[in-house]
Amino acid sequence: MPEKFSLYCEYTHCCGKQILRMGTAEDEPAARQWVQEQNRNKKRPRLLKDDLVKTCPVTHCPGKRQHPRYDYRPV
Repeated sequence: MPEKFSLYCEYTHCCGKQILRMGTAEDEPAARQWVQEQNRNKKRPRLLKDDLVKTCPVTHCPGKRQHPRYDYRPV
């Protein structure tokens, strides 16, 4: 049976790390391709209104300007 993979991105904030689950992939090659596309596009994902990146009161929080790290894990 093929193994599914969870796709996610990770931000580092002044108060710790935030990991956002972005979806699933059916197999490892598809997950690897998704990570490569995300890194190539350099776009940040859409975040919820109450996400820590948007609500952090610290002016120079590293999470506000950085590009997230994209990766995948077996489900």
